[in-house]
Amino acid sequence: MSALLGRFYLAHINDTHSHFDETALPLRLALPDGACDIRLHCGGFPRLASFIKRARQRAISEQMPLFLLDAGDSFQGTLYFSCFKGQANAALLNQLGIDAMVVGNHELDTGNAPLANFLRQIRFPLLAANWDLSGEAEDKPTRMQDHPLMVSWQNPAHPKPYLVKWVDDVPVAIFGLVLENMPDIAAPDGDSQFLPVVETAKTIIEQIHADGIEQIILLSHLGFPRDCQLAQEVEGISLIVGGHTHTLQGDFGALGLADEHPYGERFNRTLVLHAGYNSLMVGLAEVALLPDGQMRIEQGGNVLLTSETALLQSQQGEPLPAPQQRIIRRFLRNQRHVAMLQPDSAMERLLANNYRAKLRHYASDQVVSLPRGLRHVRIPDERGGSQVAPLVAEAMLFQAREMGVPVDVAIFNAGGARISLPPGPVSAAELAGRLLPFASTISHFDVRGEQLRLALEGAIVNALELGGSGSFPYPADLRYSYHAGAPRGQRVRQLHVKDRSGRWQLFDEQRDYRLITTSYTAMGKEGYHALLNQRSEPELLGLIISDAFINYARSRGILTPPQDTLYTLRT
Repeated sequence: MSALLGRFYLAHINDTHSHFDETALPLRLALPDGACDIRLHCGGFPRLASFIKRARQRAISEQMPLFLLDAGDSFQGTLYFSCFKGQANAALLNQLGIDAMVVGNHELDTGNAPLANFLRQIRFPLLAANWDLSGEAEDKPTRMQDHPLMVSWQNPAHPKPYLVKWVDDVPVAIFGLVLENMPDIAAPDGDSQFLPVVETAKTIIEQIHADGIEQIILLSHLGFPRDCQLAQEVEGISLIVGGHTHTLQGDFGALGLADEHPYGERFNRTLVLHAGYNSLMVGLAEVALLPDGQMRIEQGGNVLLTSETALLQSQQGEPLPAPQQRIIRRFLRNQRHVAMLQPDSAMERLLANNYRAKLRHYASDQVVSLPRGLRHVRIPDERGGSQVAPLVAEAMLFQAREMGVPVDVAIFNAGGARISLPPGPVSAAELAGRLLPFASTISHFDVRGEQLRLALEGAIVNALELGGSGSFPYPADLRYSYHAGAPRGQRVRQLHVKDRSGRWQLFDEQRDYRLITTSYTAMGKEGYHALLNQRSEPELLGLIISDAFINYARSRGILTPPQDTLYTLRT
């Protein structure tokens, strides 16, 4: 048994995605008399705060430090982000008492500005050691390079790209790594540079060792497979706390949740920890410091957060009989991976007083009525394509023209919409929180016809052949035919553009068209790279996609499926 240098408690979360309220989680319980399918209300920041408060009290009583780390992707996911653009995230994470957070890809879905505003509101460091911000303009209003809480590559305000925490008299370094292909999956500003993960990790570990520190924690938003790979490629990392892939470690088989990975898997000399998603779970481990920079988990694991009085329902949402509820609650109390606790009253008050009132307004705001449901699929199938995505494309055209912007055509990538819509009244909360939860901005710019055609082809190839189904392009005032068997570069044919009088005109490859689309697509993501050959600088419309769709739907009063299919797919 190796001599211990010290012990500390480590609490960690990841991929919370603005899920501050509880979630109705489908579970299949392995009860003694057979499997039982239920929906249990779990998670949320009030329960998370209660858990962390209890863990801190335990650490104090044992005279041990506790570090609370967030492995990124706090942004996006619910109305809390759509409405408050990161302000609520900052306030609630401050209340939780985070010690450090790594930048996730969803923190940069709409450029650097929302994260820069978040940085100005938080009271904890933001880690991204392989993010080079030295190219930021001195007069940029959302500058992050010189902020003392930005622990990035060569930031003069925080010269070392890592933090130092102390466990007894032993220093522990913490640094963060973000996805090096961030520009491919998010929308960081063009003045951001992301350095290679492996090379940066080796350089920083050398710096840490040169400062006499052997115990090293990597706070990562690279995903579980990449964390495991990194642990085997790079020596000197004691422990990786990660996120991005929503991986839940631990044996949750009795609850019907995946149990593919044990908690705290070791790869070479490095432990790897992940803690699920959506504020449903939290990890807590007692960690021992060993000689030669190694760490060992003495006890702990991930736990699912719920309460004795949490709502229990059938999978169809119906109340369960009282005798069955008693059996289920007794079963849950006996699960070591389930924490039954009362929500923290201070966190509840913060949510209720500052944020929920506006969300209730959204929920009660009926925007539109649907005589029948609108189906959403990413790629057209035997039943046809999405009935939702073309309407979102129409909404961008509508909103731009209402604002006096003379746009010609619109393209909306299928992955931007998340659900089908059932018949009946639809609220603003449903549209902004579930249908279009990503707070994507809208851009318009001139593009030559030939480049527009190539962008359509690139997006379809990406969707049909490369596995990126979310890129499939749904147009408005533009129609096309795709021929899969034709040579690359010649697959999109028979293009037409609708003029202002409503008549279809032949598409002119040598003409410039004013295109309106999401800023994500405008940056050439997922096969749309031809759009980078723009004839004018992209201009922001000034609204996010959900606001434009709400305005469009409200003006219509009733939404029906599109009358025409504006694309044809041929083999």
